[in-house]
Amino acid sequence: MRVRIVHVEDYFDPEAGYQVNEMVMVSKDHGIDSYIITSNSMEPFHKNLSVEKDREFEAETGSTVIRLPVIFEYSRRLILKGLFKKIRELNPDLVFFHGIGDFKDLQLFGRRPNYVVVRDCHMSWVAARNRFRRIFYAFYRRAFAPIINKTDRYKVIFATSLEAVDYLRHIGISDPKIEYLPLGFNPSTMHYDEMARSEVRRGYGLADDEILISYIGKFDFFKRPDTVIDIINLLGLEFAKERKLVFLFLGPKDEQYVKFFNEKLSQIRGFKHIVEGYKPFAQLYKYFSASDICVFPKETTLSSIHAQVCGCRVLMEDHKANRERAIDERYLYQPDNLNDAAQHLRKLVEEYDFSRKFPDEAWLKRFDYNWQVKRLIELISQ
Repeated sequence: MRVRIVHVEDYFDPEAGYQVNEMVMVSKDHGIDSYIITSNSMEPFHKNLSVEKDREFEAETGSTVIRLPVIFEYSRRLILKGLFKKIRELNPDLVFFHGIGDFKDLQLFGRRPNYVVVRDCHMSWVAARNRFRRIFYAFYRRAFAPIINKTDRYKVIFATSLEAVDYLRHIGISDPKIEYLPLGFNPSTMHYDEMARSEVRRGYGLADDEILISYIGKFDFFKRPDTVIDIINLLGLEFAKERKLVFLFLGPKDEQYVKFFNEKLSQIRGFKHIVEGYKPFAQLYKYFSASDICVFPKETTLSSIHAQVCGCRVLMEDHKANRERAIDERYLYQPDNLNDAAQHLRKLVEEYDFSRKFPDEAWLKRFDYNWQVKRLIELISQ
């Protein structure tokens, strides 16, 4: 028996590897007809909207992408024109409203839907920047949390990390409503490939004994890949040459930020480095496979899971969400402490032996989207 699931995501990039992309990709193998309702804005991705890319995604996943106009926006939270009318037209079994604490929570005061509703929370404390957040927390605990806790209007709220569990509790959601469902990966799109490793490294002119240290992700003032340049400078040119280090920066670029980044980049002319632009998510497994060490210098990122699935060592800040995802916590450094980051990277390089370090089966199972999609199907029948 096929089921119909609608995902509502304020912003959607059909070429990315975010949660909704990968869940929909996996869903086609589990008897699910998937729909994605989203906005017509691509601002967070530093790209323009492409109808052709939406159609390509639909063809690949067997899903339907529906874009609605934005009638109001505040702090990246949107009101989409005709959202609930469109949902009713689709007659779904389950609607997955991605995120929490946005305008879609107003549905709690409307009529009861005839489909299962689930939400999720991606929040981490390091990303909670809004200056009105304390007022919001207090308001949410009083206005929305009691309805969520005492009714089945939201069947469950998934926490995508242990930090998100803490956040949900902080805004008043009771434990029976919270279920841990971490962000993860799709084994069919993210995996180690020896041939791809050779192909990419050959294209960059890398020798077999050169260590490729990569930043793969967005170029913006939140992720701050320029911080990697500061860490490189602290390592020193002599050490980089002695250990045959090559540095790769790859990802989509915010126009304002990239000017700042390029100014900093001029500081490492003596270091062997490569700067690449945007690559579709479907190609990123090749670059993770080609890399030996990946550095994600600020906050948290889903890419750290992808890098480790492909056998890379990973260097990140020591946040709760990063500890949860890291195979080896020894290479987490004190937040905003670049000297500590450089010391950890030096140790990583000194210990590097060119073997791949893959996660164990339990780690892989926890982050595999196939298991998560099965959970959605279970909720429909409960």
